Amino acid sequence: MKPSPTKLFGSVLIVLCPLIVAIWPLLGQSQSAVPSPIQPPTASEQDNPVALRFEVTSIRPQKSGDDQPSNRQMLPGGRFVATATSARTLIRIAFGTDDNSISGTPKWIDNETFDINAITANHIEVTTPQQFQQLILSLLEDRFQFRFHREKVDTPVYWLELANPEKLGSDLKPSTPDSQPNMSTNSNGSRTVMKASKMSMVDIAAGLRRQAGRPVEDHTGLKGNFDFQIEWSPEETPDSTDPSLFTVLKERLGLKLRSAKGTTETIVVEQINQPSSN
Repeated sequence: MKPSPTKLFGSVLIVLCPLIVAIWPLLGQSQSAVPSPIQPPTASEQDNPVALRFEVTSIRPQKSGDDQPSNRQMLPGGRFVATATSARTLIRIAFGTDDNSISGTPKWIDNETFDINAITANHIEVTTPQQFQQLILSLLEDRFQFRFHREKVDTPVYWLELANPEKLGSDLKPSTPDSQPNMSTNSNGSRTVMKASKMSMVDIAAGLRRQAGRPVEDHTGLKGNFDFQIEWSPEETPDSTDPSLFTVLKERLGLKLRSAKGTTETIVVEQINQPSSN
């Protein structure tokens, strides 16, 4: 019997638990595992001749009418399998970022999806999030003729702060020694549930970015790791029974999001083409 795919933030690297925590751009809209912040590949890493690369890669456009779910997995033996995956998703993975930090893209990178089957040279195993990001970036460069540059831009951000410096919220608990790192966000459109286990405040701030709609920076001053579960309504209506994200953060976790100005990095796409034939 074939093992069933397991989804991540999306789904990636279920074989390697640390990578589950670290790579949130892989996640789907309705379910996500939120990562620790990780640095995009540097120029020196891109030029490193010993950097991991895929040796064998098959990329096929998904057939019209195929309702196969979008899914990505890193399997033993250095094998990467993706179904119904767009080029934009690959860019998000490669840089550990979200759509708001990517510009200059053509429409087809959202509308067209691909099935990918790739194997690393000599079947080398992927052991770190940075290696996985580098592999996806090399895939984009080799098969999509992807070229880019980075720009720093001023942008609105939120500062994650303590609502009351002398008291934490009742639902924000210090992690126990046997806790396992994990963060997930599930939404059905009218109600969102976020669960966190053994997450630092930096991790939590990163995980709130998609939910808050802008970058979130940790300014709580809290050290260590925490566990919590919160529920809120993405859009408050007269009929909603759940509070807003801002309300639940304050009342349940003792945290608040304060508007501020910051600088973020944007990935500017200079070139991306339809993938070369196999």
